[in-house]
Amino acid sequence: MPSKLKIDAYFIALVLLAVCIPLSKYGMSVAQFALVYIWLTDGLSYSRLVDMFRFTSVKEKFTRPIGYLANTVAHNFIAKIRVFTQNKLALVIASIFLLHIIGLLHTTDFAYAWKDLRTKLPLLLLPLIFSSMPALNRRKTDILLGFYVAAVLAGTLFSLQAYIQKDFSDIRQISVFISSIRFSLSVVFSIFLLVYFLSSYQSYPLWLKILISTAIIWFVSFIILLESAIGMLSLLAVSSILMMRAAFRSSRFFIKLVLTLAFLGIPISTALYLSDIASDLMFAEPVDISKLDTHTVAGSLYIHDTVNYGIEDGHYVGLYLAEQELKAAWNRRSKFDFDGHDQAGQLIRYTLIRYLASKELRKDTEGVAELSDKDVQYIEKGIANFNYIENPGVRTRISKILQGYNKYTSLQDPNGSSIMQRFEYIRTSLFLIKNNFWTGVGTGDLPLAFKSAYEDLDSPLKEKWRWRSHNQYLSVFIAFGVFGFAWFVFTLMFPIFYQSRYTDYKYLVFISILLLSMLTEDTLETQAGLTLFAFFNSFLLIACRGQTDNPSTAN
Repeated sequence: MPSKLKIDAYFIALVLLAVCIPLSKYGMSVAQFALVYIWLTDGLSYSRLVDMFRFTSVKEKFTRPIGYLANTVAHNFIAKIRVFTQNKLALVIASIFLLHIIGLLHTTDFAYAWKDLRTKLPLLLLPLIFSSMPALNRRKTDILLGFYVAAVLAGTLFSLQAYIQKDFSDIRQISVFISSIRFSLSVVFSIFLLVYFLSSYQSYPLWLKILISTAIIWFVSFIILLESAIGMLSLLAVSSILMMRAAFRSSRFFIKLVLTLAFLGIPISTALYLSDIASDLMFAEPVDISKLDTHTVAGSLYIHDTVNYGIEDGHYVGLYLAEQELKAAWNRRSKFDFDGHDQAGQLIRYTLIRYLASKELRKDTEGVAELSDKDVQYIEKGIANFNYIENPGVRTRISKILQGYNKYTSLQDPNGSSIMQRFEYIRTSLFLIKNNFWTGVGTGDLPLAFKSAYEDLDSPLKEKWRWRSHNQYLSVFIAFGVFGFAWFVFTLMFPIFYQSRYTDYKYLVFISILLLSMLTEDTLETQAGLTLFAFFNSFLLIACRGQTDNPSTAN
């Protein structure tokens, strides 16, 4: 039977891991090593170990403690493995790791395969540890979740500081600890955890309820600030799922009707809102060229181009363009030649013209004079739109997507647009699935397979953008074939329905967020994404076994 000291150490290690998921990759590893140590030495008597050093013989001072330690660990390991193998849920969850072991049978790149297995090890270790250690009670579970939310909040404040400093070329770079995509998943999960706390604990004092409500508003605002498409999509989708769930559970017709209408209204109103923004950004007011100024203040002739430069943010980019005057003015302000490239590898003349248009400045000496030194630095970095830095949000995100779409359709160039690049990722993934349908390419051969496929398809993607599928389901299909893919989907679906876990608010929210993220990201291919999934998927299903944590029934 584990001592109270060991149980406290186990809980502290769990809290440490939860806190490090949004804040520290190194901390994630340290916390998991601590969990493994506590798990292996559970039941070890330190007082007995110290007593063994009192033997007079030097040999016995070392052999007896080592023998005792080895015997305890071996006995402990066997006993816990036996408990683990009797837990059906833990076995199913951990079997995702088994897929990667089986995938070694026909892999060729073992160097990458072993690296991948090390990354995926939490898929096995965490279900193993949680199933064979004492379950946490409701109070400790909520304390851990509270620490996790506090860590996410701290992460957003560090991001806010990075945003205020403006030292970035892409808004996603303000996520300073882990990738913005993985961090946004934690932020969305935290929003629903705070809703859970408000619903579960009606006895909270008013000031605390106000504080939690403020944190919810801040988290939603942060998702918008971060321009996280998957974050905003998850927030809307999970809200809709919870509304429909509440409608089914309610016995009152009026409540059912209101929630059902809200369920239907969220996607419809969102689509209309986004469509309205897109229309506003895509179309410019008609321009009577004959009524526009023909010359600059310095006397240069303006070109008013409404065709070649297109429309951005609802404005014609090519109006009021005096290119030679613009060139001379720019070269006086910057060491980056007008006819050269910016730091992002783009032609700087186009970056400059777009940036001036985004600030509604003319493309001449006067327009360049209006630029601040910070503006010049942005242009040199390759930032082609003032709003990308100064006004991030839904509108700016849609503007970026539209610019990427226009570039893709007119030039067949998906490079630089994360959304358009995904079309190439999907096309390449389907090509690989078709050619490796039954067995996949193996655990270690995904990078080699994608590299070869891009070459076979003569992909327009530049080398630096030739990534993998950005879809976890497609990645698994490519690696393990149709049967491995089927088993992977089973491991995700089985826990939802096993012992009616879909009634568990926290687990339903978490798994919904992660399942959605896997549609647009290789969630399990990075340490941050995999640890987030492996920890909470195992923690909420196994470490909290026996709890009732639906807000409507919580005590």
